Amino acid sequence: NPTKSPTSVPTNSPSKSPSVEPTDAPSNTPTNMPTASPIPAPTKSPTKSPSLEPTHAPSTTPTKLPTGSPSPVLTSSPTSQSTSLPPTPTLVVATFDPSLNVPKCSTVGSSCTSGTQLLNGKGSNLEPNPPNTLDMCSDGLVGVYHSDESIDEIKVSTVDGGPLRGGAMAEIEVKIWAWNDGSADTADFYYVTNANAPIWEFIGSKRAGGPDLQTLKVQYSIPDGLLQAVRVNFRYLGSRKASACSGGAWDDVDDLVFSAAGAGAGAASAATPPSVPPLTPMDSSYCTTIDKFHKDRCVDICRWKKGRKGGCYPKK
Repeated sequence: NPTKSPTSVPTNSPSKSPSVEPTDAPSNTPTNMPTASPIPAPTKSPTKSPSLEPTHAPSTTPTKLPTGSPSPVLTSSPTSQSTSLPPTPTLVVATFDPSLNVPKCSTVGSSCTSGTQLLNGKGSNLEPNPPNTLDMCSDGLVGVYHSDESIDEIKVSTVDGGPLRGGAMAEIEVKIWAWNDGSADTADFYYVTNANAPIWEFIGSKRAGGPDLQTLKVQYSIPDGLLQAVRVNFRYLGSRKASACSGGAWDDVDDLVFSAAGAGAGAASAATPPSVPPLTPMDSSYCTTIDKFHKDRCVDICRWKKGRKGGCYPKK
C-alpha cells in the first residue's frame, strides 16, 4: 500500500521492489518526458462516440470510391446556369456533292460558303464540275477567265450570327468578275426551300457596279427546310427569266446548297429583310460603246450594222 504521508523530498535511491498496485491518486501534472517506447499499432476498436464537431482540416486527398447509395431526391434548387453546348460553327465550307451536282454544306453553321475553288470561273474555262446547278441550267459557252463574266464564290450567312435556320434573316454574298466597266452585267438572286425539288423564288437583281472583281449582297428571310439552296444567275444584258436560267452566251449560273436548323433554333427570328429595289431598264445608248473588236457583244437591245457607217446601234 502506498504511504499516506509521502516525503516532500524524493529519495535518491528508489525502491527496487515498487508496488504492483497503481496509485489511487495519479499526478495532476503529467511527466514532461513521455515514454521512449510508444505502442506501434493503433487501436482496433475505435471510439463508439465520435466527435459531434466536424474537422476543421478536411482531407486534401478525397476518396476514389464515391458513395454506393446516392440520394434519390433531386435538389430543390437547380443551377441557374445552363449547360454549355458545343457552339455553332461560324463558317462551314462546302464540298461538291455528286448526287446534287453542286457544292453543299452538310453541317449547320452560321454561314456556308462555296470556298474559293468550287465555283471559280465558269463552265467554258476554269470552273470544276460544271454547271454546278440543281436543275442542270448551263453556263454560256463563251468567255475568257477573269476577262469576261463569271462567278467566283457564293456565301450565305445569318445576319445575327446564329445558325442558319427557318425564320432568320440571311445575307447572300457573291463575288463576281464583270466585263468591261460592268455596266451591262447583272446578278439575279434566288432561293429554294427544298434542294431536292427546286422551285426557285426570286429575291432581287443587282448590277455589277464596276469592272473586274466585285462583291454583291442581298438579304432574305430563310424559310423552313432542312436542306435549302441559293442561286446567282450572272448575266450580260438580257432579262430575268421565269426559269431562273437566263441562257445567254456570256452568262454564269451557280447554286449553293446548305443545311438549316428548324425555326426557333438559336437566337430570335430576324425582322423582315429590306426589299431589293427593282432595276431600271438598260439604256440602249450603251450599244454605241461597243466597238468592232467586240461586235459579238452587240446583242439583245443592240444590233450590228454593216457598211461604211457600220457599228453597234440601239435596236429599234
